[in-house]
Amino acid sequence: MSSSRNIPFLIFLILLSIGFSSCIQQPNSFSMLPPGQWRGVLKLTDPDQVIASGVIEDEQKVLDYFELPFNLEVEYSGDQMEVFLLNGAEKIKIESVHYGRDPATAKDTLKFDFLSFDTSMDGFYEENFIEGYWIVNYKEKYKIPFIAHYGFNHRFIDKPMPDTKDFSGKWKVTFEYDNDEAYPAIAEFQQDGFVLNGTFLTETGDYRFLSGNAFGDKMRLSVFDGSHAFLFSGSLQQDTIYGEFRSGKHYKSKWQAVRDEGFSLEDPYAMTKSTSAEAIDFSFQDEEGLQISLSDSKYKGKTKLINIMGTWCPNCKDEIIFLKEIKETLGDDIELVTIAFERYRDEAKAKSILKKYKSALDFDWPILLGGYASKKETGETFAFLDKIYSYPTLLIVDAEDKIRYIHTGFSGPATSKYSDFKKDFDLKLNELLTE
Repeated sequence: MSSSRNIPFLIFLILLSIGFSSCIQQPNSFSMLPPGQWRGVLKLTDPDQVIASGVIEDEQKVLDYFELPFNLEVEYSGDQMEVFLLNGAEKIKIESVHYGRDPATAKDTLKFDFLSFDTSMDGFYEENFIEGYWIVNYKEKYKIPFIAHYGFNHRFIDKPMPDTKDFSGKWKVTFEYDNDEAYPAIAEFQQDGFVLNGTFLTETGDYRFLSGNAFGDKMRLSVFDGSHAFLFSGSLQQDTIYGEFRSGKHYKSKWQAVRDEGFSLEDPYAMTKSTSAEAIDFSFQDEEGLQISLSDSKYKGKTKLINIMGTWCPNCKDEIIFLKEIKETLGDDIELVTIAFERYRDEAKAKSILKKYKSALDFDWPILLGGYASKKETGETFAFLDKIYSYPTLLIVDAEDKIRYIHTGFSGPATSKYSDFKKDFDLKLNELLTE
C-alpha cells in the first residue's frame, strides 16, 4: 500500500528530470568554430552594380564578378583552434587566430591576423555563419566585406555544367592588351572535369595558387592568401580566351590568351643589370635599430645572397621560404641579408612590421629597413643597379663583394618553372662556393 502511494511522487520526479534535461545544452565537441570546410566570398563591388561583362544567367547561380570566393578549413589540436586558407594545392595556416565575446553585442568575435602581410579578417560568428571585413592596414581605409558559410567546399559552382570546354594547358597571355600598358604572361591551367586550377607567370613573379571552375565556355579562378585577393574570369571564343582580372576592389584589367606551348618570358637573370664591376656596399638599420653594412667583418670572404623585397609581397614570402632551405643546407658557408621596402613611411611602424615578419617566418639572418616601397625610390637607393623591376630582386654576391648574378622576380611552387629554377640556382651558387 505504501508503494502505491509513492507512484505519483515517482512520476513527479521523472517529469522533473525530463524538464531539467531539456534545458541542458549538450556540450559540443568543439569550443569555437565548428571544424571542417567553410566557403567565403569577398564582396569586391556593390552587388547592385550592373557589370556588363559579367552576364551569366544559369540555374546553377554562378556568382557574379563582385564576389571573390575562397575556402577555409577549421581544425582542432586539443583545445586549440587552427584555421587554414585553401587555394588549389596550397593550405596556408593563418598565423594568429583570436576568438572572443563582444559584451556590447553579445556576439562571438573573430580576428584572423596575417602577421606576415599586415592584414587581418575581423568579424562576428553566429550559427555556422561569419560576417566581417578583410582589412589591409597599410592602405588607408581599405577594407572589403566578406561572409563565410559552414559546410560548403566548392569554389564557384558545385556541380558540372553541360558542354564545358577544356582550358587545360599552356597559354600565351597578354594583360592590358587594349592599351599601351600591355605586358606578357604565361597561363598554366590544369582541369579535372569542371574543377580548374593553375596560375599566371609574369616577368616579375607569379599569381600563386589559383582555384576555380570551368563551366560551358567560361572559366573563373581566384586566390585569397591574406595579401593577394585576385579574381580572374574568361570566356573561350574560338581559340582565344578573353578575360578580366580584378585585384581587390581597386584594380581591374583585361587579358587575352591563346594556346602556345613554345612561348617563354624574358630570362629573369637578364632583366636587372649591375652598373658597376666593383665591390658593392650598403648600410641600413635592422628592426632593432642596429646598423648593418655589407662591409661588416662577418660578410668578408663569403658568398652572399642579398634579398630585396617587401613584407606585403606574397612572391617575396615564397622567396624567403626558398632562402631558408638554402641557409639550412649551406649553414655558415653562406650569408644572407634581406632588405625590405615597406608601405609605411613612419620608420618605427615599418620596423615593427619587420619584427613581426621575421618572427612569423622564423628566419635567422638580418632583415633591414631599406625605405619606402617605391620601385623608383628603391632603384635610387641602389646606385649599383640600373633599375628595380620587381619585388623581390635577388643579388648573388661573391666573396669579394661583387655582384655575379641578379635574379628578378620569383616564380614559386605554384608554377612548373619552380623545380628548374632551383636546379639552375644551385648550379650558379655552387660555382661561386667552389671558386
